[in-house]
Amino acid sequence: MQLRLSLIIVAASLAFGWSKPAPAAAPVVRARYLMGTICEIELGPAADAPERVERAFTVVARIEAFLSTWRDDSQLSALNRSGNARVSAPLYELLRTAMMWSQKTGGTFNPLVRPLVDAWKTRAEGTVPSPVTIEVALRRVDPANVRFEEGTAITLANGAEFEEGAFGKGYAIGRMLDTLGQGPALINFGGQLAVRGSRGVTIADPERRAAPAVTFTVTDASISTSSGSEKSFNLQGRRFSHLIDPRSGQALPPNGSVSVLDADPLTADILSTALYVMGPRDGLRWADTNRIAALFITAEGLVQTSARFRAAAPDLRSLDPKFTIKE
Repeated sequence: MQLRLSLIIVAASLAFGWSKPAPAAAPVVRARYLMGTICEIELGPAADAPERVERAFTVVARIEAFLSTWRDDSQLSALNRSGNARVSAPLYELLRTAMMWSQKTGGTFNPLVRPLVDAWKTRAEGTVPSPVTIEVALRRVDPANVRFEEGTAITLANGAEFEEGAFGKGYAIGRMLDTLGQGPALINFGGQLAVRGSRGVTIADPERRAAPAVTFTVTDASISTSSGSEKSFNLQGRRFSHLIDPRSGQALPPNGSVSVLDADPLTADILSTALYVMGPRDGLRWADTNRIAALFITAEGLVQTSARFRAAAPDLRSLDPKFTIKE
């Protein structure tokens, strides 16, 4: 039977000749400056791909209009100013979700961290606030200061203010994926990735963003990385990062990076910050208890992973002898 089949294939090739395969259609790649950073989308070739990509960018622009605290005219900025406002249903549900994660992470993620951000001036050149300033800010970031009313009204007490920096991009990526529909896709939104299909990715050396540290394959998931060296400043003989522990009110020193892999981009965004604040020891314990795929890289080069991460990315390997993967 195999011989007859081989002869048939040879005969067909002689009769019609081997034709060159058609060149693969190029993916559609577009980029926009949104929410203070570059958002790039790569979509598999399709007749309507450019239109779907543009719709996804439009969705992010709408999210920025109600969520960004860098804009005075956004709903979130108006809520922070007034302390009492009725907001859109999407913003209401997003803020409720964020506060839920604050409780679940023991306050290592806290969307009310804005008073501490202002105290440390991490949106600017950075400063070291006085103990009194930190004490006042800590009273303002207490989760008890927010109340979700009937309908979509939110009340903020004691000068509390929301800060979207640790969850805004993740939320936007999720909405973009919904808009793009099915099929292979890659979103790179300011360093947080979302993959439809499978794609090899690299995580950078925490101290040298242009130098790769490790690589692995991401399949149908988002990967968010928080790194203390990304935005750091030196004052009073000490180095501080833009990441603040909402429990103590202290800006944390740069100490490696944390990456979280999750099917939900919002969860990945939130937890990469929360686990960085926890640190490798407590963070890995929390990740294993809650079945979270987490990757910790210390500045010294130790790579540690949760059990869920090892199952999701079994091909993890080092790209630099400096980095040792702990088994």
